Amino acid sequence: MLIHPGAEPQNDDEKAVVGFLDDWGPGAWPHMLDCYDRWLTDDFLWENTGSPPTHGKVAAMEFLSKLHDTLEMEWCTAELRNMASRRAANGDGIVLTERVDRIFLADGTEAIAIPIMGCFTVRDGKIARYADYNADSPIRERFPRHRH
Repeated sequence: MLIHPGAEPQNDDEKAVVGFLDDWGPGAWPHMLDCYDRWLTDDFLWENTGSPPTHGKVAAMEFLSKLHDTLEMEWCTAELRNMASRRAANGDGIVLTERVDRIFLADGTEAIAIPIMGCFTVRDGKIARYADYNADSPIRERFPRHRH
């Protein structure tokens, strides 16, 4: 994982987010399912631009499998450009990331790079909510089989 100077994790919540993103890859499918199982809370909420919200770890892993199929995604990497965090009133950590996610095919070819702003909620060292905000048109253009 590439972390730009100044974006290094400064606290446990940021370290959890970096651990999750770093665990994405590289690696052979289905290692990303193991990553999601390890880092997500059972009541996890995933919100991704252009896709319906995904509620629960099991549903998130099913959606990840769909991405594996429709995007031919073997693994991803994240380039972390900026990161900031704060503690919410309920004690959860809120971590904001500016990053570039790269999707790789089984042969190691980079299929697409997607600039993303993300918001993570961290509870007890695990990701409870993960929301990504990006223009999904490059995804639809590059991967026509992927429909939401």
